[in-house]
Amino acid sequence: MGEVILHLVSEATGQALEAVMRACSAQFQSAAFSPRNWNLIRTRVQVSRVLAGIGDEPGPVLSSLTSPDLQNMLRMGCARMGVQVKNILDGTIHFLEQQTGIVAERHPGGQYVMDDTYRRRIDAMQYVISHDDGQKTADLTKADVVLVGVSRTSKTPTCFYLANRGIRAANIPLVPHAPLPTGLRDFPGLVVGLTIDPYTLLEIRRSRVGMMLPGRSIATPGMSESSVKPYIDPQGVQEELQWARRLCTRYKWPVINVTHRSVEETAAAIIDMLEHDGVTGTPPDMDWPGP
Repeated sequence: MGEVILHLVSEATGQALEAVMRACSAQFQSAAFSPRNWNLIRTRVQVSRVLAGIGDEPGPVLSSLTSPDLQNMLRMGCARMGVQVKNILDGTIHFLEQQTGIVAERHPGGQYVMDDTYRRRIDAMQYVISHDDGQKTADLTKADVVLVGVSRTSKTPTCFYLANRGIRAANIPLVPHAPLPTGLRDFPGLVVGLTIDPYTLLEIRRSRVGMMLPGRSIATPGMSESSVKPYIDPQGVQEELQWARRLCTRYKWPVINVTHRSVEETAAAIIDMLEHDGVTGTPPDMDWPGP
């Protein structure tokens, strides 16, 4: 089928709507959704602007407005144009009202408040920045989790995603034959190893350093040709991953294979480990790839 224009109307940042759209549209591989984002819609004037935009590009509407007045205005305006509207929050809010016996207050952007949870997220983000890529390994006492793995196994982006959930995460690269930092050896909390299929890792590393063409310098600053060769040598990569596997086994650190996992899925697995204290060993579906 052709492109489907989908209007996303939010009173806040639109993250909830985008998450719902991504989750649902993934189930319609033969459809091409083209989102139009309308964020921070909190007045009737702004709703009028949204309706004008929908009139210019007609398409179904997903809404997360909580104001009954604005919801009604959007619904009536779309009805006049023959456009369908679905509010993603109504069903859940009604369900919770029934379960609690409390009428929802319907504050616009009520989930975005600068409370302790918000401040913890900011603190976690600052922690990740200062403890990225092996920095400050002598001071890991405030870390909720430490991620380890060979170079280019998505340690940094995973840490930043965890920080957005309020989790202080440090990451330390594993370098063959280099001694482990004292702070890591003595860390009493959760340490998680990240690994990846060796062939996938080779492609990522080759992309990182750039093509080795005559007369062209290495794309990665600080890398000489002599240091690049072992970094992208197939046999060397295999041995590097095997060495890291033995290391994690020795210290009984659980390991996640990120080859076919998004950063979000990797982070979700780590959060699950944090929420179930005492996790040890390696879950079967997260094991290292074979040699």
